[in-house]
Amino acid sequence: MKRWIARIIAGLALAGAILLGDAWLFGGTADSATSPDTTALPPAWQSMTTGEVVITPPATDDAEKTHSSPRRLAVRIADEPDERAQGMQHLPAAVIADQPIWFAFAPPRRVGWHMQNVRGALDIAYINADGVVIDVERMTPGGTGYGIDAPIAAALELAAGAAERHGIRPGARLTLTD
Repeated sequence: MKRWIARIIAGLALAGAILLGDAWLFGGTADSATSPDTTALPPAWQSMTTGEVVITPPATDDAEKTHSSPRRLAVRIADEPDERAQGMQHLPAAVIADQPIWFAFAPPRRVGWHMQNVRGALDIAYINADGVVIDVERMTPGGTGYGIDAPIAAALELAAGAAERHGIRPGARLTLTD
């Protein structure tokens, strides 16, 4: 009987340690029922406006042949230098998962990316001046040297795997609406 009780207590202690570790490492995202407190997030992130990206698949896709509706994705817009520098840094994993960021560059330019201070892997789509996705890349926490050797007018950062789920791939057209 004592051994059974000791195992239950050890299991509860392990579960508590896992929850505390999650709260310490990832900002407490183990409980997805609670939304993060956005007032505690970096000021540059809070200053980003919001918009919507319309995702139109490449003309060769079956979805385009069947005249299916383009998909829509709510985004935060980083169009100021401090907002672009902020990106997904120092954000809880739940915010990264739920808040894609559209980076706008006028005029188009070559841009490099890093993943310092980012708590989760990201997909990044590079968009040319015509709104067409040039490439999609997976970035991992701590990584550096991301980017393509072409000028871009915009980039869209999403949680890892979200680009594929939304049909964002080379040849797709992304249009930002306010």
